[in-house]
Amino acid sequence: MIGSLSDRWRVRTAVVAAVAGCVVLAACSPAKVERKGEEKAGAASLAPPVPTVIGWDQAEEVVTRGFRQAASARNENALSAVLTGALLQESVAQVKLKRWPDTLVRTAETAMYRREYLIPAERDQPGYPRSFAVLFRMTDKAEKDRAAGMYYFVQAEPGAAWKAAARTWATDRPAPQLPPEQFEDRGYGTYGFEVRDRPIAAPAREPAGAATLSPTAASDRRVCGQYAEYLSFTAPYGEPESEAFVPGELTSEVVDSYNAEDGKKVWKGDLRQRYAFEVTGPELPVLRLSDGKALVTCSFVRTDHREGKSGPTTSFKYGSEDAASRDTDQLLGGGRKWWLSTDVRRIVTATFEVPEQGPADVVGCNCLNPPVLSAEGTPK
Repeated sequence: MIGSLSDRWRVRTAVVAAVAGCVVLAACSPAKVERKGEEKAGAASLAPPVPTVIGWDQAEEVVTRGFRQAASARNENALSAVLTGALLQESVAQVKLKRWPDTLVRTAETAMYRREYLIPAERDQPGYPRSFAVLFRMTDKAEKDRAAGMYYFVQAEPGAAWKAAARTWATDRPAPQLPPEQFEDRGYGTYGFEVRDRPIAAPAREPAGAATLSPTAASDRRVCGQYAEYLSFTAPYGEPESEAFVPGELTSEVVDSYNAEDGKKVWKGDLRQRYAFEVTGPELPVLRLSDGKALVTCSFVRTDHREGKSGPTTSFKYGSEDAASRDTDQLLGGGRKWWLSTDVRRIVTATFEVPEQGPADVVGCNCLNPPVLSAEGTPK
């Protein structure tokens, strides 16, 4: 983990993007909504049906069947049948590290509580790829759960399988009033995520229930490239201030944490670390929030280049600092060997709140503790 902020990631408050309940879409009958214990919105129940990119029944089946298949997969070919993008890359690495499936995938059918489907109207995604999102909670204790997770699913072409492409979190509820002995769920921390404490607004919907997409999605997505540029630098020369982002725990404080790597005592100031971010994966739907802002999720490959400042006279090894260091050592072949330089690739997913004007903010990200994908280096 990186810097002082990363030391706090396991004890942060809540998570993600959403409102609980089944969406009353053209393919979601009133009977199905009632069986899930959700209340129909009056406006949606009276609005004429709107054709959507996938029906509610189909989306439910995609999620249930997809996670069941993913949990039983043990190689890249099997995983690629139900996963794509950042999730596929992360999962393949987890198989190599003998950590697959993770708890959320293994227990998805019973542990993804109060799902809510965000499915766009077909007219808003007339071509391909098409996509939808599912929001969920990691506990059934609604009175103390601010946290919601979000999975994005993508269909690349007509008739192709729907595949899970990304997973993220963000805070969407105000802090609960709880007795001292209780606490809110922070399950997202298990997956390396930090979230902004201030909640986002609810996703906007059409009268019939379809999720509203941002009309300025192309310009909203520019935030992905801006964040990649913002976090690509050699420590300790990262610039925390940026016109593109508001200062905060997942923007300027992340830069501070990356910069702090240069002064780590364990390195004795002898190692140089360079961070390089590259946007990866399919474009995901840009959701419009009820306050007019856009919710943008992007995935990145972060390459950490490490080398000695004094050239070949300086060497280093992995395996003793933390879990990520041990994973890196394993992907380098194990044995805690000495290295002159290394390139370690990690997968980062970040979710942004983008206003119509002004700087964006990051509402959820695993920037400080991203999973390792691969590693290579020059041995001593």
